Amino acid sequence: MDIRFRWNMFITSFLPLWAAIVIADLYDISGYIICRWGRLRAPSFDFRGAAGRFICINGLMVGTVVVVTIVVIASIWDLNRFLKTKESEVAPPIGILRRVRKANKLSAEYLIAYILPMVAFDFAELRGVILFLLYFGVLAFLCIRNSNIYTNIYLELVKKYRMYECDVECTIGSKKHTYENSLVISRRDLTARVNGEICYWDFENDIYLDLEK
Repeated sequence: MDIRFRWNMFITSFLPLWAAIVIADLYDISGYIICRWGRLRAPSFDFRGAAGRFICINGLMVGTVVVVTIVVIASIWDLNRFLKTKESEVAPPIGILRRVRKANKLSAEYLIAYILPMVAFDFAELRGVILFLLYFGVLAFLCIRNSNIYTNIYLELVKKYRMYECDVECTIGSKKHTYENSLVISRRDLTARVNGEICYWDFENDIYLDLEK
């Protein structure tokens, strides 16, 4: 579940990129259809041959649109289900926020991850798609492995969550331990809750989900 959460967070962090890829491909596909629209009325129009040429020329873009759409929808659905399940837990652990600051700065890595695919890869060619998958696969592996979760537009705009960098004091057995620079995802303004309690669900003590609404 931990890996699935990180994967879903990674995918939903780049929703504008996925939307841009789908829109660009649909634009090219619609342009191809419009350019040949007049030929459809010709009595001798070869529909079978036209379908074959369409698949040959636009099949890769159609496949890209379908795969991207399925992956994004599945990630959003799974992330929503996960959040709902965790927020309904009874008697979750309680920690204390010793330091809080907003984690809403866009990093250079995040901007590069957005810009590079749109200027460096041609999604109408198999070579471009393969290079993009290699590039984004490595990026996903590094981000998930190192818990490098970026600003998440879906969580912030749709689910109304915010991200904070916090020092969280947790009780482990009979001892207290403070986990520094942990990422806390919360609907509340945690900057006003320094030294206050937080009911949480944690991912290996580096990412916390505030379970209070």
